[in-house]
Amino acid sequence: MNLYLYTIIYGFILIAALLVFFIIRDRRKPGLFFNRQKKISLLIVILLLFGILTALYSTLIEPYLLTITRLEIKTSQLIDIKIAFVSDIQVGKHKKTAWVEKIVKKIQEQKPDLVILGGDLIDNEGTFEDESRYLEPLKKLVGRYPIYYVLGNHEYGIGGAVRTRPEKYTGDRSQFLIDRMKNLGIPLLRNSLECEKVANQDICLFGTDDIWKKAVNYTELNKWDRTIPLILVTHNPDGILYYPTNLPAPILTLAGHTHGGQIWLPIIGPLATAQTILDASYYRGLNFFKNMPIFTSVGAGESGAPLRLFAVPEVVIIELQP
Repeated sequence: MNLYLYTIIYGFILIAALLVFFIIRDRRKPGLFFNRQKKISLLIVILLLFGILTALYSTLIEPYLLTITRLEIKTSQLIDIKIAFVSDIQVGKHKKTAWVEKIVKKIQEQKPDLVILGGDLIDNEGTFEDESRYLEPLKKLVGRYPIYYVLGNHEYGIGGAVRTRPEKYTGDRSQFLIDRMKNLGIPLLRNSLECEKVANQDICLFGTDDIWKKAVNYTELNKWDRTIPLILVTHNPDGILYYPTNLPAPILTLAGHTHGGQIWLPIIGPLATAQTILDASYYRGLNFFKNMPIFTSVGAGESGAPLRLFAVPEVVIIELQP
């Protein structure tokens, strides 16, 4: 996939640059088309240069930006908590320890009450290395803030291109991540419920296993004291489709997986599909499903290649307020 994408992108840059050169050359030669049609030739040159700059920006600049996305959500319950949410870091071939250090620094600067990691922490696209070692900087958050994580499809080696072909999976490396995070002191929410005091307020978190692993199970949620506010964490936003209808709605659902389409064009929307049941309107930002608020992050890493356009990597700071 990387070679395919790079061939397309850099092939386009090369061809576009050559076309610009030939058009500018021919504009100077009397009798040639581009000399006679100077306005048309100028427009073509401008479009080609714009395409070149966009291709360079989407591969060399935007994937390595890291922004803070802020969100205030009013709840009907007396809860006042600041959450740092990061999904889809996908450390591996393209992003390593330095990128995680950058994420950790951003989180520390925001001084949250709670940190949640939304799955796909490793890339696992056939490198056969223990990519979880790049997550060591997360240890700086342990002890300073309550911190939890869930698993995503990449931990299980289930990529979008091969999700229906198990023989093509890149290998279940979830245990590498689980062992690493255990050593770092970061608990896993895997179809499990955790309730604790955060900023002197009672709150419960329920995290699902991955949808594509077909391992989502909400049974333990029956232990939930329904008087305590609940946050649902599911790597894939489709996890909300399985939420038990006999239970009160969570005050917020957090998801990732989509990367915001990774390439998002104005008017057109996402160029890449996240293969979710929920439509593309759920690919990013705050939405509502049957009156349940769900926030989907565009994530901090990439699939296939370090390529993003109008989907800047983010650390999300969510302030829940009464």
